[in-house]
Amino acid sequence: MFAVLVLDYRLAFVFLCMLVVGTAVPLAIGWVRVLPEDEPPFASPEDSSQESKNELSAEKAKTKKHDPFAIVLLAIVTFSYVLQFPGLRGDAALHWLGTRMPETWLSWTLLAGRAFFVVTPGLAACYSVVQPNSLRAPLISSGILVLLLWLLQPMLFAAMTAS
Repeated sequence: MFAVLVLDYRLAFVFLCMLVVGTAVPLAIGWVRVLPEDEPPFASPEDSSQESKNELSAEKAKTKKHDPFAIVLLAIVTFSYVLQFPGLRGDAALHWLGTRMPETWLSWTLLAGRAFFVVTPGLAACYSVVQPNSLRAPLISSGILVLLLWLLQPMLFAAMTAS
């Protein structure tokens, strides 16, 4: 591997940390945009009656902006990020699946699952470029960064363990 020859293990560790943290930030921003906002903690009764009319119209506008398919894509991209998080091993789950289904089914299921979770973040980014919604920027950036995490993590791990 070319990354093993070129990258120092400390530099590979820094790149991996930047990629993991940089991917988590747009995902968190996306989930914050999906969740509803809380009321102000110290609102007076007069202000709340006047503002409630404004808030109702603002809430209706916000709920119309949320695209359900974009929320599903955000959930899939988040799960793809969790699957590729460094240090998170699924050996116990694979062993349990291996006892429950035949070997050929397991290998095909793992291949299809890996392909799905590698391709979907890129598709989520492409969908957000084409379809304007409230999750546009977080889905584009997190989709690209999760895809980079899937593609670059094996090389970065190889460069870290080579020394």
